[in-house]
Order: sequence, then structure tokens, then C-alpha cells
Amino acid sequence: MTKLESALPDTRWAAARELAARRDARAVEAIIRAMRDPQGTIRVCVMASALGHLRDPRALGALTEAAFDPVNRDLRLCAIQSLGMIGDASAVPALIRALQEGNMPVAAANAIARMGDERGVLPIIQAAGDPQLRLWMVMALGELGSPSALSWLETLHEEQITVVYQAAVEARWKIAQLLSEQPLVALTSVLTNEPAVNRRMWAAFRLGELRYAAAIPALVDALGDSSCGVRGRAAAALVRTGDAALPILRSLAESSTTQERLYVVAILGYSGKLRDISLLQAITDKATDKKLANVARRSIELIHSFSRPQGGLIEFAAL
Repeated sequence: MTKLESALPDTRWAAARELAARRDARAVEAIIRAMRDPQGTIRVCVMASALGHLRDPRALGALTEAAFDPVNRDLRLCAIQSLGMIGDASAVPALIRALQEGNMPVAAANAIARMGDERGVLPIIQAAGDPQLRLWMVMALGELGSPSALSWLETLHEEQITVVYQAAVEARWKIAQLLSEQPLVALTSVLTNEPAVNRRMWAAFRLGELRYAAAIPALVDALGDSSCGVRGRAAAALVRTGDAALPILRSLAESSTTQERLYVVAILGYSGKLRDISLLQAITDKATDKKLANVARRSIELIHSFSRPQGGLIEFAAL
């Protein structure tokens, strides 16, 4: 029995998470089978989430089917979120349908917004007619970043619900950043100079979504941010940028402050390069900070697991 099929929820979750981190193409069909398991013994929502992290278009059909599952509410939620993570525009009609049918409407709007697809603007505005959804739809429009949403957002006045008005102001601000002639410059400026923590966190996330290699220096600097939320999002963004960030991260792994090194060492683990094991082992051996040593050991374990294509986590792929 494989780890993905374990009776222990924590074991199944760890297996799905590591499969997603590996980005191993063979994992896609296996996780789809696990998500569709008829016995109900596998946490199918976790499997749907893993497919989103894999970002493989082959999962679109299965996730679209799962997004309209007639019984499992959690599965619908995770499937809709994963469709947004994959980012394939062919999923937008299904997400609009989910939004219009009230099927996880907040998740559906956020998934459309994550893709930045113009087709979602009007359905999101229409969904905002429901007072219980209005705040969430306003926030989604800000993430979508379309200028065609501005005129409607400007109709939300302060004398109405204050929190909705404030969200509309923030949404218009986000759209302005995303519509800048130089969005890289705008986002890195926010990440570096913006006093508001929530805006710095947002800028780090968006830079990761856009995968701008030129943003790497600003994201690396953000690993020293005073906010752990900003640091975490900057680290996740650096993982998404891929190999381009590795030279500077390897240098920082030996010379940066302890706080920055924790993030750098973790990123190196998720990057999965065998050549970094010796560096990480040296950090493990020399570290006087127990937390740093533990993170380095975990990164070594991750790299070893990524380098075993026939390991226990993916043996099921050949079944």
C-alpha cells in the first residue's frame, strides 16, 4: 500500500503535498485516480488541491467534473480553487457557471480573478448584487485587475457599507498597480516601500504569480521584511521563479542573517537540486541555531525524496 493510499490522513496529505512539489508528470493521473476513489477512503479534497499545485492542464477535465460534484462540498471547493491555480483559460466558462449557480461563488470568483480573465468581470459584478457576496466580489475584481471594473467600483460610496467602500478603494488601487506601464516596477516599489503590510504581502504574491526573474532581488530583500507574512510570500514567490533565483540564494545560505537563512534554506529544499545537499549538510553541521539546523535537514530530506523517481510516494503511478 502506498503513502497516498494510507489509512492515516496525515500520511496521505504529506504524500500528496510532496507529489505536488515534485512536479512529476506521472503523478497527475495517479492523483486523479485517488481523487475519484469510490471507496471514500481517501481525502479527495486534498487530492484536488495537489492537482492545483501540479499545474498540469491534463487535470482540467477531472477538476471541472469535481467542481460540480453533487455530494461533496469540500471537493467542489478544492477543485474550483485548483482550476484557478492551473490558470488555463479554458476553465473560465466552467468557473463562471459555478459563480452564476452559487456553487462556491467566492472560490469561483477568486479563481477567475487569479487568471485575470476579462470574461469574469460582468459575472462577478452581477454576483455582487447579493449583499452577502458583495465584499468578496469587490475584492475579486481588485485581483482580476481589469479597467472595465473601475466604473462599477466607483459607484460604491462611503455612505453605503463602510467595509465594502474600503474594499472598493483597495481594489481600485490594485488595478492601478496592475495596469501600470511597468507593472514590475510598480509591484517591486510596493514590496519595497509600501508602509502597509497587507499591500507588501499582496505585491510579493503577485510577483510570484507573474514569475518575473527581474523581481528576484526585491523578493530576496523581502526575506528580511519585518512582517513574517511578507517574508513567507516572498519565499513562495522565489520558489515559483525557478532556477533563476538559485545563485543568489546559495550565496545567502552562507552569509545572510539567521532569519533570512531560514527562508533561503527552505527554498533550496523545495528547489530540489542535488548539488545543494552538500551546502545544506554544512549548514546542518555548523548551525548553532536549532531551528535553522532542522530546516536544513528537512530540505535535504525533500531533495532526496525528489531525486527518487521510483520512491514510495509514486510507485502507484505505474499501477
